[in-house]
Amino acid sequence: MANPIRQKEIDERIGKFADNFWGAFQMTENGKVKSTLLLYSFCLCWVFLAVYGGCYALFNPWLDSLLQGAPVGLITLAEALIPSAAGTAVCCLVWLLPGDKRLLPASYLWLTLLMLACLVALIILMGLENTGWVLQFFGMFVLAPLALGVGSSMLLYYQYWKKGTLSPTRQGLGKGSENL
Repeated sequence: MANPIRQKEIDERIGKFADNFWGAFQMTENGKVKSTLLLYSFCLCWVFLAVYGGCYALFNPWLDSLLQGAPVGLITLAEALIPSAAGTAVCCLVWLLPGDKRLLPASYLWLTLLMLACLVALIILMGLENTGWVLQFFGMFVLAPLALGVGSSMLLYYQYWKKGTLSPTRQGLGKGSENL
């Protein structure tokens, strides 16, 4: 039997965490967003989703006709990697924009969280007996773009960080959100 006092403490902690998280999206008294990185990266992840969807819609019919008669494994690999690489190249153009360089990795983090939520929803909706089909679909259309995107964005940010081009407020172990 669960301890009601302990459960109440856990519920309060979860509620406090949720309030702090959603509070980052709220406006300050000056009318500005508390965390622009959080908001911009969340919006940008939807743009990335549209870019990847467009790349799959653009490239896969062309690749299907081009690779007719090829082994199924080669077709599957090409139809997963070529649109993913093209989408990642387009999405990584965000890196060239001036401003906070954490935007690209943060957007891919949001995209990863969204896709994990979609995976769980698909498994629940399709049933456990169809998990193999769901995972195959997920691997082809989701895992390749995420792996390429997260890998390239982390590599770009690591090289940027290694050069020491971060502003002085983000270099040390200071306090506040500037160290995220």
